[in-house]
Amino acid sequence: MRRLLAPWVLVAALAADPAFADQADSRLDSLFGRLQTTEVPAEGARITRAIWGIWFEIEDEEIANLMAAGEQAMQVRRYPDALAKFDAVVEAAPGYAEGWNRRATLYYMMGEYDASIADVDRVLELEPRHFGALSGLGQIFAAKGQPEAAIEAFEYALDVNPHMPGPRLNIEYLRERLGQKDI
Repeated sequence: MRRLLAPWVLVAALAADPAFADQADSRLDSLFGRLQTTEVPAEGARITRAIWGIWFEIEDEEIANLMAAGEQAMQVRRYPDALAKFDAVVEAAPGYAEGWNRRATLYYMMGEYDASIADVDRVLELEPRHFGALSGLGQIFAAKGQPEAAIEAFEYALDVNPHMPGPRLNIEYLRERLGQKDI
């Protein structure tokens, strides 16, 4: 049985240099421009990793430590601990999109889809190009039994980052289930 691919993938180390960046970083516009124009898959993957790296950078050591602890707790399925850490992140740094994105991921993993959608909405208010959140939104809608909405979210993720294989495969899978053709 084919399954939808896992949502957001952590590609950047959380213990990176604590220089401030996040979604307001001036490097992002150039990277997103290059992401749209490159036709070389390896270059697209490299740019994608660079964007994720910027999104995870945060100046505040306490927030960085909370993010790392939340991520670690989430990976070993200690969801209440992870939730407490990510709650503290979004409370202390409400403008930090990746804090909301991590909590959205956790809510998805917990089956709390409406809470996850609310956090994805906040991520997209802060960074409308957050292809990870858009892909995650597709995962949420698929889990809720809303394949058309899932396809729409995956398509938007591909509009932002055409080098992501997950959304493309998920669209194909959902369209196959719906009896549609092509992507």
